[in-house]
Amino acid sequence: MLKKTFFAASAAAAILALAPLTHGHDEHNSTSVAHANPGSQLGEVTPGAYTLDKTHAHLTIYVGHLGGISDYRINFTDFDATLDFQPENLTASTLSMSVNPLSVATNYPGDYKKGHANSGFESWDEDIARNATWLNADKFPKMSFTTTNVEKTGDNTGKVTGDLELLGVKKPITFDVTFNGVANPPWYGDRDVIGFNAETTIKRSEFSMDHLIPNVTDDVKITFSGEFLKDQ
Repeated sequence: MLKKTFFAASAAAAILALAPLTHGHDEHNSTSVAHANPGSQLGEVTPGAYTLDKTHAHLTIYVGHLGGISDYRINFTDFDATLDFQPENLTASTLSMSVNPLSVATNYPGDYKKGHANSGFESWDEDIARNATWLNADKFPKMSFTTTNVEKTGDNTGKVTGDLELLGVKKPITFDVTFNGVANPPWYGDRDVIGFNAETTIKRSEFSMDHLIPNVTDDVKITFSGEFLKDQ
């Protein structure tokens, strides 16, 4: 099993919690937020610094098992990101993300210890996070992604390129990004909330992780969906 690799995202991901109750308010009993065409909303977004809303963010990786007949799905539950968003000049926008590799969450129903009686680890999560053949988190306690280039490809789409640092290796990767729109929920006053989806595929062997290829595929898909809140 992976087992795995990472991300980052945009940015770009695994992780993650979607909480219906946040910041002391009940979203289901609050004033509804109108939605419009995301492309038409870019001009309505306040430029400047935004921070990831961790209660509305997911970072997930997918890696094929037995050559790809099924996918392992692995989330990260501890990651953060900051965004400088410039809607009138998207190429000037920047993103920085960090991920804790110890925050692996697999939720596999199988009995790990039954199948790995001689392992020094207690769970799939610990094996993937700490095993030297996978994320090796004891030696490399952080994964990161920092943008180097942003390209607009459509009214609400773009490509975000940046440096992914994983297992001590830094290489450029590119995410396909969709801007999902802006909202102004009443519990945030006049602060904008903007949302994005992002996806890319990397080869884990390029980051010094080649264990069990091709049984566990070299290709790893990274997906991110999340909201960013305008800083005060």
